[in-house]
Amino acid sequence: MKRNRFAIAAAGAAALAAGAWIAMPGVSVANTGGSSGIPHFQHIIEIMMENQKYGTIIGNPLAPNLNRLANTYGLATNYFGVTHPSEPNYVANVGGDFFGIQDDNQFYCSPAYVAANPTDTNCTGTTVDHTISAQSIADQLTAAGMTWKGYFQNLPPTPTNLIKIGPNANGPYTFKWPSNAVALYADKHNPFVNFTGTQDALANMVPDTQLFADLADNSLPNYSLVVPDQCHDMHGTGTCGALNQLVSLGDTYVGNLVDAIQGSAAWQKGVNAIVITWDEDDFSDVNQPGTGCCGADPGGGHVATIVITNQGAQHVTDGTAYNHYSLLKTMEEAFGLPLLAHAGDSNVPDMAPLFNPGNSQ
Repeated sequence: MKRNRFAIAAAGAAALAAGAWIAMPGVSVANTGGSSGIPHFQHIIEIMMENQKYGTIIGNPLAPNLNRLANTYGLATNYFGVTHPSEPNYVANVGGDFFGIQDDNQFYCSPAYVAANPTDTNCTGTTVDHTISAQSIADQLTAAGMTWKGYFQNLPPTPTNLIKIGPNANGPYTFKWPSNAVALYADKHNPFVNFTGTQDALANMVPDTQLFADLADNSLPNYSLVVPDQCHDMHGTGTCGALNQLVSLGDTYVGNLVDAIQGSAAWQKGVNAIVITWDEDDFSDVNQPGTGCCGADPGGGHVATIVITNQGAQHVTDGTAYNHYSLLKTMEEAFGLPLLAHAGDSNVPDMAPLFNPGNSQ
C-alpha cells in the first residue's frame, strides 16, 4: 500500500499556514570551494533527526523506511556530530562552527544578558553569546541570488505582537512550544534564529506543511532544512519518550516526506538531493575519543547519514570519516559558494562519493 504522503501534516495542523513563496531562480556562480567532483545542484533538502546513534538506526526493523533508503541510495557509515548537545550541532551544520556554544539555551542568551536578567532560566549557565554575527549558508545563498527555507513541524504561531527576546518570546523565538513539559517545537533546533542575518527572516521559517505547497507549485527553495517536532525527530518529549516509539514515528515521518519529494515535479528537474542525518548520538559515549572526526574529536558521536540523489538508485556505502562540517562543505560546493569556517579546513573532506554516485563506481 502506498504511504500517505500527507500524513505528517496532521501533527503540524496547529501551526499557521504560510503563503506560498515563489523561489527565485538559482544563479550559478564560480565554485570557490575546490570541489572534488560535486556537480551543481538545484535543490538540497536536509532532514535533521535527533539523538540516536548509528547502530540504533541501521539494521533496526523498526526503521524500515530509513533502512530501505540506506540500502538503495548513499550511506555514510562513518559520520559524526561535532559536539554535544543539540543547539551547537544545528549551528555548526549551517555555519561551520558552534561558536563556543555548549548548551541548549535561548538564542538571545549572552553573559551580559545573564548579568542583567539573572532570573531568566532560559539562559542559566550561559558563558558565550548565542547570537552569531557570522554568516550561515542561508546568508550565502541570499547573497548569491538563491533561496532557502526552514520547515518546522509544529512551528508556533507568530502573533501580531511579536516578542523577540526574554522569557515571553513568541513565534519562532519561543524556547519551547506548546509548553516546557510537551515541547514539540524547541528553538534549540532552529539555527536560523541564532544568526543575525536570518533571525528576522520570518517568511523563511515556516510550518513543515508548507513544504507540500512549495512542492506542488514548484517553488521549492534551493536549500531546505526540514526539522520534525520532538515526537517525530526521535528526540522525545512529554507525550512521547519510549525509544521504539520514537524510532517508528521518525521512520514513518521520513518515509512519507521522501515519498512526497520524490513524487514532485521539482525532484525530476536538474540535480537534486535529500540528506537525512542526526544532530548527535544518544550521549552514551559523550566526551570519549573516537566520537568525532575532522578536527572535532571528541565530537557528537557516530550517527547515520543517508544521501539520496535524483540521478538514479545507485547504492553507495562510504566509510570516509565525515561530520557536519563535511556536509556544509559539500552543500556549499554544490551551490558554488565559498566555504565557511571549519568547512574550509584541510582535514574536512567533502562528501563527493555520495553526492556524485555515478563517479564513485
